[in-house]
Amino acid sequence: MQHHRVRFFALTWCGLLVACGDGQGVGIEADDAKAAATDTSSGDSQTSTETETSSGDEEEPLPDLPSDPEPPVDDEGCHAIYAQDLLPTFELTIHPIVWELLQTEWHNGQMNEDLGVNPKPYHPLAEFRYGDIVIENAEIRLRGNPTAWYDNDKFQFQIGFHTNDPNGNFMGLKRLVFDAATFNRHLLRERLAYAVMRDVGIKAPCANNARLNINGEYYGIFTNLEKLDEVFLERNFDDPTGDLWKRGNWVLKTNEDSSTPIRLNALRDAATTEELFTYLDIEQALRVFAAEAVIPDSDGMWAGGLNFYLYDEPIGGKFMLLPWDKDNTFERFAHPPDGDYPANPDPFVWEKPTSHGRPYYDLSLEDPMWFALYIDLIDEILHDGYNPAKMHERIDTWTEQIQDAVFEDVNKPYSDALYLNKVAELHAFVDARYAFVEEWLVCWRSGGIADGNGYCVYP
Repeated sequence: MQHHRVRFFALTWCGLLVACGDGQGVGIEADDAKAAATDTSSGDSQTSTETETSSGDEEEPLPDLPSDPEPPVDDEGCHAIYAQDLLPTFELTIHPIVWELLQTEWHNGQMNEDLGVNPKPYHPLAEFRYGDIVIENAEIRLRGNPTAWYDNDKFQFQIGFHTNDPNGNFMGLKRLVFDAATFNRHLLRERLAYAVMRDVGIKAPCANNARLNINGEYYGIFTNLEKLDEVFLERNFDDPTGDLWKRGNWVLKTNEDSSTPIRLNALRDAATTEELFTYLDIEQALRVFAAEAVIPDSDGMWAGGLNFYLYDEPIGGKFMLLPWDKDNTFERFAHPPDGDYPANPDPFVWEKPTSHGRPYYDLSLEDPMWFALYIDLIDEILHDGYNPAKMHERIDTWTEQIQDAVFEDVNKPYSDALYLNKVAELHAFVDARYAFVEEWLVCWRSGGIADGNGYCVYP
């Protein structure tokens, strides 16, 4: 049995008397801070104070728990804890004072952020347990966008195994992310979106669902997300030592002590397709844009959102676009054709009303060669990644897997009936979206041309 123990001195317990810091890494351009408000993820470059206590008594050994079966290895190369046929249960023991701090932070998150106070500091986690793995030096914090922390909602969490020990980990992972976006009521948006992306060759996070028990009681079901961090880079790239930049405030997540934003600024200043090609892997970025367009996604760069990372890949010498935070996808688009989020946004023209701009997308598609490739990629992703039979099978399989856990979740802010309705809406949306994009492709493949607004019309 694996045990990781750390003692906590009560007078210096970070989080009981003073909230732990949650460093935001190396950021640039403070004016971008307000724009980052739509990004629902948060930073991982943390600082922490020594957090030990001692009662003076010799500790009794922890009792052994029955071992869970070894999680199956995922065919896609995903970490075993994200295997699609696994619904893991994680056990958290949280000190009452820490739980009170988390509650206070949740209910005052937007105010704290407006005041310049970190709304998501790490706090000591008394115990993290998965099967026979017990870790006692991990920390916990809230996650997500404080503007979307509703009073009656289920909290969302990130567990850090690295904050007290740089080498700390759980089965090789430095962080666990438990997401429960309020309007992702069937709990499949991110899981399904990332599956589509991985199916078509995009380096996207792995995800499944997970149950969370807190202080011995079932707290709820979550999307269990792979974090975009050093471990993700090691899994996906031959050289994982490049700079990882998170959009929002443009925060550097790796190499914080040694890198500068010189190359990033050069990319951001690109004014021609040729300049853009010097710094960006355009073909790779267009593949991500095409996937976001097909799904569709309202918060990625395709839509003018901020939910993405850029990785400065050392071998090719170019930035690569990494998707993140796909909870505003699929049937999130449910408005009339003239609404802010129409049920079937045009894969080329549509841009969200609150767009922060999409310079790499717009600049690339000004070039006829790249536009033709974009059409080809839409075609490939629709038929290889968004195949309705495959999509419906996944929705049915995963719903069967998690439905009992959803029904037992008394902290979800919606009824069981609404949950089932949302699953049905997801099925219907997949069919409608496939048919719409298929018809859209027919126009472009049959000699269609762009009208004055970019929509395909027949000459």
